[in-house]
Amino acid sequence: MGTWGPGSFENDDAIDWVAELESYSDDGPIIDALNTIIDRADDYPQPLDCSVAIAAAELVAAQLGNSHEDCPEEIEIWVEGHPAPSATRIAQARQAIEVILAESGLKEMWQDSDEWEKWEEAMEDMLSRLPY
Repeated sequence: MGTWGPGSFENDDAIDWVAELESYSDDGPIIDALNTIIDRADDYPQPLDCSVAIAAAELVAAQLGNSHEDCPEEIEIWVEGHPAPSATRIAQARQAIEVILAESGLKEMWQDSDEWEKWEEAMEDMLSRLPY
């Protein structure tokens, strides 16, 4: 995985997922990305799946008007044409991030780096932008 920073969009997997958004008219890719993590919570989700789920959670936050300052334009464009997320989708986004923070391959990767605290802060910031 090409990673150049702890931000949600500072890796190839998230950027690739975002690039494919324009080809989807529904929220299927968001549901799939979040559910992949939720469904594998007990199976130690891998970094690629985690990175994609983080991008999907950022999209949900953007739908709520809580975009991160580094949110790609593709997400902003996608959000303009879609309604606000349901309470269920917001809960799924929160749950996926909580799973990633609890125990995942991505968390382990960041714990072993000098930017662990920045990554953890980025995840906590995202949770703050996904209200209950």
